Amino acid sequence: MKTRVSLEGFAELEAQLEKMTKATGRAALRRAGISALEPMARLARGLAPEETGDLIESVEVSAKAIGAAADVGKRAFAQVMRDGGTRGEAASALRSARRAAHLGGAAPHVELFMGPEKASSKDEAIKAWVQEFGSADVDPTPYMRPAWDQDKDNMLARLKEDLWFEIATAVERTQARARKTAGLE
Repeated sequence: MKTRVSLEGFAELEAQLEKMTKATGRAALRRAGISALEPMARLARGLAPEETGDLIESVEVSAKAIGAAADVGKRAFAQVMRDGGTRGEAASALRSARRAAHLGGAAPHVELFMGPEKASSKDEAIKAWVQEFGSADVDPTPYMRPAWDQDKDNMLARLKEDLWFEIATAVERTQARARKTAGLE
């Protein structure tokens, strides 16, 4: 089960993101998102059943880039690999496709994830699912949904603070670098 949260009214934030490179913007979004979600992950770990401790240890927070920049070049990479090329050649094809696409415009995006990491086996994945939702034979022992319900408002407040801090810090660094390059410092 995925829960998506869409935040609107961040025109000022997007304007600040557009003042920096996409890589810098993605890094700032990633740091802020992970920082804001980690307390919720700790709460989920605390609510997870302790039978073996594996489930508790598996709850992680991660982020990945999404949107056009994340998708462009994947076909080129796959085609080189299918044609018998090396990973290095495939990576080069991916980068070339992204450069050719002239990816510009929209501010960077990041997809955040908080929950059990990818299971090592099908049985482990089923166990994590059954723990949260139950089955015909097993009563559910939810830990993710209660963590979301208890912490969502605080998490969104943390995210707002962390985003502004990360963006302001990144803009400051970018401007300082530009001044230094221009010989003003």
